[in-house]
Amino acid sequence: MRIRCNEKDRSALLIFKHGVVDHFNKLSSWSIEEDCCSWKGIQCDNITDRVTRLDLNQQYLEGEINLSLLEIEFLNYLDLSLNGFTTLSMLNQSLVTSSNIHYLDLSFNDNLHMDNLLWLSKFSSLKSLNLSQINLQNETNWLQTMAMHSSLLELRLASCYLTNISPSIKHVNFTSLVTLDLSGNYFDSELPLWLFNLNSNISHIDLSFNFLQGQIPKSLLSLQNLKSLRLNDNELNGSIPEWLGQHEHLQYLGLFENLFHGSIPSSLGNLSSLVDLGINSNFLSGNIPTSFGQLFNLKSLFIGGDSLSGVLSEKHFSNLSNLETLVLRSPFAFDLDSEWLPPFQLHTLSLVNTILGPDFPSWIYTQQSLQILEVLNSRISSIDGDTFWSFVANVTHVNLGNNLITANLSNITLNSKFIFMNQNNFTGGLPHISPNVIFLGLYNNSFSGPISPVLCHKLSSENSLNFLDISYNFLAGEVPDCWENWKGLSFLFMENNKLTGEVPPSISSLIYLQILDLHNNLSGNFSLDLSNMKNLEIINIERNKFSGTVPVVPHSMQMMILRSNQLEGNIPLHLCNLSSLIQLDLSQNKLSGAIPQCIGNLTSMGEEKQTIHYPFSFNMYTKGLQLNYKDFGFYRSLDLSTNNLSGEIPPEVFSLVQLKSLNLSRNHYTGKIPREIGDMKNLESLDLSNNQLSGKIPVTISTLSFLSFLNLSNNDLVGQIPLGTQLQSFDASSYAGNHGLCGAPLPKNCTREENVDDDSKLHGRNNDDDSFIKSLYLGMGVGFAVGFWGICGSLFLNRAWRHTYFRFLNHVVDYLHVFCAVNFKLNNGIRGTSC
Repeated sequence: MRIRCNEKDRSALLIFKHGVVDHFNKLSSWSIEEDCCSWKGIQCDNITDRVTRLDLNQQYLEGEINLSLLEIEFLNYLDLSLNGFTTLSMLNQSLVTSSNIHYLDLSFNDNLHMDNLLWLSKFSSLKSLNLSQINLQNETNWLQTMAMHSSLLELRLASCYLTNISPSIKHVNFTSLVTLDLSGNYFDSELPLWLFNLNSNISHIDLSFNFLQGQIPKSLLSLQNLKSLRLNDNELNGSIPEWLGQHEHLQYLGLFENLFHGSIPSSLGNLSSLVDLGINSNFLSGNIPTSFGQLFNLKSLFIGGDSLSGVLSEKHFSNLSNLETLVLRSPFAFDLDSEWLPPFQLHTLSLVNTILGPDFPSWIYTQQSLQILEVLNSRISSIDGDTFWSFVANVTHVNLGNNLITANLSNITLNSKFIFMNQNNFTGGLPHISPNVIFLGLYNNSFSGPISPVLCHKLSSENSLNFLDISYNFLAGEVPDCWENWKGLSFLFMENNKLTGEVPPSISSLIYLQILDLHNNLSGNFSLDLSNMKNLEIINIERNKFSGTVPVVPHSMQMMILRSNQLEGNIPLHLCNLSSLIQLDLSQNKLSGAIPQCIGNLTSMGEEKQTIHYPFSFNMYTKGLQLNYKDFGFYRSLDLSTNNLSGEIPPEVFSLVQLKSLNLSRNHYTGKIPREIGDMKNLESLDLSNNQLSGKIPVTISTLSFLSFLNLSNNDLVGQIPLGTQLQSFDASSYAGNHGLCGAPLPKNCTREENVDDDSKLHGRNNDDDSFIKSLYLGMGVGFAVGFWGICGSLFLNRAWRHTYFRFLNHVVDYLHVFCAVNFKLNNGIRGTSC
């Protein structure tokens, strides 16, 4: 076998491989095969046998990118994107004077940080550079460094944490640039001047997802070859300029999620090359111009804004024969003939907050290529049952949420992969589910009857159901014991129905379940061992009648809501092992004993840790109210209230410094409130009421600057309420029932003895320190008396000294008077001067 590989190339590749962490053995061929030209990702020139291309895109590699690769003399293409590299290093830098690489892509190595880009000076022939999703926050001169590469055709630095776009610089040496992508950074200035002085070849600009401000300047007209302009998700204001209609080559125009006001200019209908148009602002008004109906090349149209309105007619769509995606998110009404045949065949139709009802529009049935259908909050109240369900059976994604649709679905079989029909008035029993369904959302309807006919029905093939939400209906009967048929479920919501009985054993067969929400009217002994459900992160079984002890749960648990049941026994020690737990609610049960000291091991409550954020809302009891939170991932809370817990509150509770809500009320706790409570700097709600706590309120509590709810009532606390803006701002009811307390906001004033604060305890001083302070104050008093009478007594007894002293005071007053008068004249009309 002839070995083609050049030895120098091979050596450089092996040095690179040495720094790579290859968990999945993707580079196994690099050590087995002798000829490096046959290694995975390598391409060699057929004549010279030199390595010219290295492509290891998305190979799950980690570790170090060693730029020994620059020693490969004829390498012109290097792609290491979509991996997990964390370090960039270079050996033998002096050996590499220049590189022939034309194409370099290191993007989407999310944990790769670069302090500067000076190493790019080796790439003198670079034409395409992509460093997107790499952390460049320490690189403040990126623009000047990039401008050194005059041969660049394509520059992509999206989501690189860049902050400085140098808005005042007028010219940058991008003489060849065609594509510029700086989206997803932190630029917060106006659009930079140099952008509008780029060469005439520039055709693609993407500055989306920044914080850019100001108006779009008319100098943009100088970029006449512009094909793509994406300015989405910024803070641009003013009106959308009429002159944008002069960009005749423009194919992609993205202006949504900005602060534009006024009307949508009709001149945009002149952009005959336009393929994709997106406009959305809550400050825009008026209707969509009818000229948009002439955009015959348009494939995607997105228009949204709460203040846009008007009536859309057939003229708005007359020549849109290539339209594939239509998204309208404004209160537009439609004036379309019932027999209208649209000129397009849509793939995606999303109509949100429009005025379509009461009947489902018949023209939608003509869209035989439709894969995504969303008609939300559009006043639909009736559908043609047979026609509608037959039509949507072939639509992948169906969302009819927040309408007024009334229909009995008992005999309907749903077939779409993603189905959301929440917040309507669907009645009868639950619909049947085909094996194709992945997501099914039916919450807040009027479904009734048992759920067993649907869930216990044998499917012809293995089902795909991953998400099931049947909450807020009128479903009744027992929870069926046939969950082994639905082992693929990850999310299960059945709360707020009329279900009864116990939780069946087969629930524990849902080993992929992440969220389980069962708060209903269930009862019986909750004896399930959930520890085998290794993916379970949220369990909510509140407001049932479950008995037994606190269940064993897996270490993955983040949120446990077990409130309002009849659980007994102690708080189990195994809860202390849940290092990911951020919310624990055991309130309104019959738990007894002490709080275990190991509670300090709940590290996610005590340390800043990343948690998973779900797009679901949850009710939480905090600040004396039931509040709804859309993203619980930011809120850490501990609620053990209304039980029979006793003993002293262990200081370890107050080591959970990331807590925002702590409720230990209505128990039998004794002892003092630990002064460590002052460490809980993030606390917003604290309720220790209705216990038997004694002693003084620790002064450290006054340092809790975020505290907006406090209840210490009905304890045996004594002494003065510590002074602090927060503590005096609460209502007197926060301290009521503590007969030994005094001071604002209570009407009871403190006596001299009660008024002595415990600052000394705050700083850990002992009795000797107190004696020292008393002696110090006594010495200061005596010294003041001696000094005062030493001066004043002399003046009082000696007449000559007394007259001299008062003449001196008169002289000082006269001097100050003259000084002020002169300065007042000099400054009159400029600023006021007073003495």
